Amino acid sequence: MESSNCWTRAVVCAALLFVLSGAETNDSDGDVDVNARAIRDYYQQDPNLTSEKQLLGALQEVLEKLQTKRVNPWEKKFGKVPTCDVGEQCAVRKGARIGKMCDCPRGALCNFFLLKCL
Repeated sequence: MESSNCWTRAVVCAALLFVLSGAETNDSDGDVDVNARAIRDYYQQDPNLTSEKQLLGALQEVLEKLQTKRVNPWEKKFGKVPTCDVGEQCAVRKGARIGKMCDCPRGALCNFFLLKCL
């Protein structure tokens, strides 16, 4: 009896919320005004073109520097992991997976239970 009473209350509340939300969305004229106002607020009538041009110029300079930046071949370290000292954390556990953060020095091994160089 109590569960049917709870279900009845839940259905009545859902119907009431549905009716109230439908009443608010039927006002389509208000939505048009809000959308038009939002568009007008986003685009200024008199944009400051000089500041926009300055920002675009600065962005262009940064992009050109990034494109022309060259890394010397001796600075590239493909597949090389940095070395860590004995006792430092050398791995990270994410669920069932373990990822290496750094290589242990010679004579030491990364203990995957403690996640440290021993």
